[in-house]
Formats: sequence, C-alpha cells, structure tokens
Amino acid sequence: MFFEVLIGAHIVAGFVGLSAFWIPLFSKKGGRRHVRFGKLFAWCAYVVTLSAVVVSAGRIAQYLSQGIAMADQPERYGFAIFLGYLGVTTFASVRHAVRAIQTRRNPAAIRSPFHWTLGIASIAGSLAVIAVALGVWTPISVILLALSPVGFIVGAPIIAFLRNPTAEHMGWWYRHMGSMLGGGIAFHTAFAVFGARQLFNYSLDGRIAFLPWILPALVGGPAIGIWTAYYRKRFTRAGT
Repeated sequence: MFFEVLIGAHIVAGFVGLSAFWIPLFSKKGGRRHVRFGKLFAWCAYVVTLSAVVVSAGRIAQYLSQGIAMADQPERYGFAIFLGYLGVTTFASVRHAVRAIQTRRNPAAIRSPFHWTLGIASIAGSLAVIAVALGVWTPISVILLALSPVGFIVGAPIIAFLRNPTAEHMGWWYRHMGSMLGGGIAFHTAFAVFGARQLFNYSLDGRIAFLPWILPALVGGPAIGIWTAYYRKRFTRAGT
C-alpha cells in the first residue's frame, strides 16, 4: 500500500511538474509567474526524485528478501539502480538551481555539507551505473552506459561552483538556468519512456527503442549551451 501511494504521488507530481516546467521558460525572468511556477516545478521535482529513490531502494530490498541475486535477474537490479540514480542526479540538479538563486547575494552561503554531498553522490552514481552495466551485461546495459555521463555532467559543475562561487560574473544565473533545464530534461525523459507509452499506447522495437531515453538529452543539452552563450553575451554587453 505504501509503495502504491508513493508511485501514485510520483506520477501525479511528474505530470504537474512537466506542465509547470514550460511556464517559467517563456515568462519574464524574475516575474511573479516565473517564480511561482518555478517553485511548483521544483517541489514536484523533489516529490518525483525522492519517491524514485525510495522505490528503488525498496525494490532492491524486496529482491534480496525473496532471495533473488543480481546474477539471477540482473535486469531487475539494473533498472532499480538506474531509477535511483536518475532520482539522485535530478534532485541534485534542481536543488542546485534553487540554492544558486537563493544565495545569489551571498554566493559563499551555498557551501554546505549537504550540497557537497549532492555533487559527490551524482558522480558516484555515474560510477555505480557504469560498474553495474559492465559487470553484468544485459540489454539494459546500453541504456545505462548511454546515460551514465549524466551524473558527471550534474556533479562536476556543482563541485566546481562550490569551490569558487564567484569565479564567473553572474555565475549563479548560469547555474540556476542550466540546472533547472537539466531537471526539465529528466522530466521529459521519464515522460517519453513511461508516460507517453501509457497515454498513446505505442511501442518501439529494435534500435529506435532506445530513442526515448536519449532524445530529450540530445535536444536539451545543446539548448542549454545555446541559451547560456546567449546570456553570456547579453551580460557582457550590459557590463561594458
């Protein structure tokens, strides 16, 4: 019953967060609508990610209690570990985005043991996923390896920012924007893999079956780079 309620909350928060994500994107930055729906997206992300981690840990505990070893059913373990990994990295990304803007007037305040842990845990998650994918090769190993860099992409900038929060002019803005967009990529990946299939009742076979897992990152990653470059030029012109 507990896991059913948790999964229900996970699904509802996922759909609400997916909708809320787009409103701040096209709203006036710093305006009331941007702030309100940005907070809504962040809280939905917290619910989605923390529930994913709990369900992941619960699945693994269930398999162990049933006497199912990883060598017996590696795909089950691989999927559970991957679910927890995405939960940790997405939480770290969105939490970093929120703290970056909350501490923009005192960037050093972002340094905390918890925030350091988020960065380190994201990188450790990447290493764990790679180890699982290569240790017991299954069809899901391709997906694990394809998305294993996510933890590095999330964790390394967090640690770099914590080491020197004032290294770059408006650095807090780039971290807020990039990390929020990173959270949006995770939401769209989950929708493409799970939600869209349930809503539209379709299935993909062969090589294109992996497309929903990587398409949001293929589109969102360059978008973050382009948007960051645009604001760097804008802020540079404003400062000269």
